[in-house]
Formats: sequence, structure tokens, C-alpha cells
Amino acid sequence: MKREWLLTIGSVTITLLIALLLMRWLAPGLLGISPDLQLVRVEKKVPPFYDNIFREKDYGTRRFIINDPVTIARARPLFPDVFSMGPNDILGFRNMGVPNFADIITIGDSQTYGNNATLADNWPSRLKVYLKDKTPTVYNMSCGAWNGVQYLEIFKKAIFLKPRVVVVAFYTGNDALGAFMMVYSSKRWKSLRLNPRLTKGDAPKVAFPAPPSESWPVRFRDGTITVFTPKLRLASNRLDDPVVQTGYGILKEVGRQISAVAKKKETPIVFTIIPTKELVYAGRIRHEGIKPPMGYQALVTSEKKYLSSLAAYLSNLPDARYVDLLGPLQKASEASSLYTPDANGHPVPAGYDIIAKTLAPALRDYLPPLPEGIVILDEGQGHKTPVFVTKDRVWKFASKELILKKGRKSLNEYRVIKYRDIAGLPWKGIIANE
Repeated sequence: MKREWLLTIGSVTITLLIALLLMRWLAPGLLGISPDLQLVRVEKKVPPFYDNIFREKDYGTRRFIINDPVTIARARPLFPDVFSMGPNDILGFRNMGVPNFADIITIGDSQTYGNNATLADNWPSRLKVYLKDKTPTVYNMSCGAWNGVQYLEIFKKAIFLKPRVVVVAFYTGNDALGAFMMVYSSKRWKSLRLNPRLTKGDAPKVAFPAPPSESWPVRFRDGTITVFTPKLRLASNRLDDPVVQTGYGILKEVGRQISAVAKKKETPIVFTIIPTKELVYAGRIRHEGIKPPMGYQALVTSEKKYLSSLAAYLSNLPDARYVDLLGPLQKASEASSLYTPDANGHPVPAGYDIIAKTLAPALRDYLPPLPEGIVILDEGQGHKTPVFVTKDRVWKFASKELILKKGRKSLNEYRVIKYRDIAGLPWKGIIANE
């Protein structure tokens, strides 16, 4: 009998202890512990959140590109607006701020970051001009010196912003060689080493920027001038180089993995490829009868083959879409200057505008029509607010009773929308009377 009592007391005690522990964890307020006064122990494996975001060494450096243990390189956070670079947000991406979610996310290297142009003139920003009737929230998650491997890594982060569509822009100028070097230099990406016989030491030695002796200045008939660097670009496009072949194979595998993640997360993906300016101007050089130096035609031939092969592969990925930029850029280059007069390989605003104009129609399909009139805004956690939406404004009602005077018997008769459906519209004010 005594033993049974001891077992009963012990069982009750253990049950009470478990209950108290659960209450302390799930509902600390019931035990007199305010939730906002609870302390979370900092572990070595989990860095302090704010200390990791606001790192003095990041903001104290004069370097624009800083090191990262995963992406190898990333842009400096909160970099100021200096015309052709910046402003960067707290994550180091070129935006005025980080949205809670985005309609369109763009991923790429410096060609997508937008070197040579202001923030308003890079192609992600120009998308908003060509899609202004949709008022999309566009978030650019690109960084100079990145390649396909970093695109894959950052895509896995981009989906947290619940985008309606993600655009991944490869670049034939150096993505293949950059991907090879990254994969064969880091154990993190060992699974992407498609050719086990190669090592990073097999990569060609490339001088960047190209020395003046490897530059080819060209003046077109209309007086437009620019400088090409065919030897530099050929290093990432040699048909007979197993390193380059493997690099393009890595880009295809990156595309496949991005497509697989996108399908799993039900996130539409649009792929595109930005060509080198050497390839963009190939038609104009031929039409004007300009004699190119040795190596230029080899670059044009090999880059077109690699670009076509990669484009065909990306086009056939499930639930993915491909948009060609080469044709529109080549056509536009016949009549206007799309690049700087020096050896810089990044477009000027006119070139970025062609990219945005070409991509916009494909992206439009993923953007739903804006709601208009009286709707119920679902703010989450059971909060629903009546609002009046026009094509360029959002108005809030002073009370729920006010909109019932409009002829509806219940708020349930109005369409319910999510906040993201009107995120691109400014709030005008409050409707306080009829």
C-alpha cells in the first residue's frame, strides 16, 4: 500500500513538473514572466541576430565587395548612392529597402545589379516602368562577381519573400568560368564537380581587366565608339576547353536545381541569358564590313553555341520559362549605343532598358490584376480591414459601419484580398464620411 502511494505521489509530481515546464515555455505570462523579458541563451552555433546584421566591420570598410563564407563575395550593406553603384539595402542588395514580400525577384551578377547606371535605370527597376499598371514590388537580389552557383544559393533565400515570379539572369561573359572556379575551390559545392578529372588548377589564367594590348577599339559609321576585349571573353567560351565545357555544364545543373526548388515551392521561374557586348555587336560589325582581329570571330562562334545550348536546356526545364535577350539586343545595337565607349562590358541605361522591355511581357502573365473598389484587406491573424482601392491609391475607412451604408448587408459580401495585392500602392488617407 505504501509503495502504491509513493508511486502515485511520484507520478503526480513528475506530471506537475512537466506541466510547469510546458507553461514556462509556451505561456510564460501565466507564471508571471513577461514574454518580452525572457532571455534566450546565445549559443556558439547560433550567432546573435542583430550583431550579425549590424556588423561594424561591414560598414567600416571602404571595399564594395566583401567576403562571405557561403557566397564567397557579397556587396557591402547600406552602401550609399554614388550614381553607378548603390544604394544597397541592409542585405547588400541594390534596393531602397527590403520588402516583406516581392512580386518579382531578380537574381544575377553585375549585369543585373546594374553597373554603369543609376538605381532607377538598371533593368530590374525599369521593369516597374513597363509594368506600371500592375504596380509590382520588384526586389533585386544580385551582386557583382557572382555566377550561377551563387544564383542557386540566393534563390533558396529569395523564396522566403514569397515572390510571384523569380528571374534568374545568367551572363556568358564569365559565369561559366566563375562557376567552375567556385565549385572546384569549395567543398560546399563538391557535388557540382561534374568532371572529377579536373582541378581548379586547370582553369585558364585570365587577366582582368584586360590589358590595353588585348583591347580592340571600334568606331562605327555613325560615330559611335566602344572597345571590345575578345580574348578576355573567349576564356569563358572556348569550345575545346574542358574547363569551360564543365563550367557550362554546372550552369545547366544549377538551372535544373533552381527549377526543382521552384516547382516544390510553387514559385514560377523565368530564365534568361545576358550576352557579352562582343556578341551583341557581332551583326553590326559584319554589316558595316569592319574587319575583326584574330580571336573575335572565334568568340562569336563559340559563345553563340554555348548560349544556344544553355538556352535550349533551360527552356525545357519543367515549369520554367526562357526569354531570349540576344535577338532584341542585337537589333537595338544596329541603331543605338548600348554600351560605354571604353572596354567596360556593362550596358548603359539604353541597354538595360532593352532587357527590361524584352522581359516585361513574360512577367506580366504572373501578375494578377489590381483590385478596385471596396475590398476587405486580410492582414493575417484574423485581422480584416475594409479599404477602398483605386488604380493608384488605397483609402482606409474610418469604421466598418460606414461601408455597410454602401448597400451591402455584410462585410462578407466583399472580396477579400491579401496585403501583397496592393503592396505597390501608396496609402492616401481615411474615408471618414460618405
